[in-house]
Amino acid sequence: MPAPSADPDPRLALAELLGQLARAGASPLARPASAGGDGGAATAAGTAAATGDAAPADDAAAALAAVAAGVAACRRCPLGALRTHAVPGEGPATARLMVVGEGPGAVEDREGRPFVGPAGQLLDRILERGLGLSRREVFVANVLKCRPPGNRDPEPEERDACAPWLEEQIRLVRPELLLALGRHAAQTLLGSTAPLGALRGRVLERPGGGPPVVATYHPAYLLRNPAAKAACWADLQAVLRHLGLRPPVERTGNRSGPTR
Repeated sequence: MPAPSADPDPRLALAELLGQLARAGASPLARPASAGGDGGAATAAGTAAATGDAAPADDAAAALAAVAAGVAACRRCPLGALRTHAVPGEGPATARLMVVGEGPGAVEDREGRPFVGPAGQLLDRILERGLGLSRREVFVANVLKCRPPGNRDPEPEERDACAPWLEEQIRLVRPELLLALGRHAAQTLLGSTAPLGALRGRVLERPGGGPPVVATYHPAYLLRNPAAKAACWADLQAVLRHLGLRPPVERTGNRSGPTR
């Protein structure tokens, strides 16, 4: 069902928050060119909600904090009134990889942080043993910022209400790759209705541009279906190739796999 008209549009709320940030002297700026580019200096580009320019790391971190504040105040859909805590996401503004799940679970709702329950513990092992990355090196978020009752599937209007927050996080972090965990995350990021099996394990471009996507199983699914861990391991090879990372087993000699 559509959100009540009295509820604030999350895009407008985000613009207002980042406008306040700008007036305080921490407005997002255009990110300087990389070392291999023309070396031009960054120039002011207004608030993040008003431009398509990327932000330098310090300003991106401040803008991400403003996004988190906006999520905490958001009542765009009914989930805002049912949650214990909003779960905006967390991680460095310079992350090369952004992990996107479906929505917070009970532990996440209680603590206000993404992937901190049993599925989160498995995600940590997937990152470390499958990709050689620590949790501190990636940005972790969800399609939904509030827990659906009973961990049910996200409703379309809930995804639509949360979409501006996630898209702004992607724009600010500018990851090289998005790792979608589960069907809903993959379909949302790719604008697709295809089943997860048709999307898994390869680098796919997003319809609107931006960082590409690799999809794999959600850790919660792997906890229920341990036999799928081998397929998850195979999916991660596309991440390794895209980011130019060496498989951790080559570095450590441990061939037990990423998720055991």
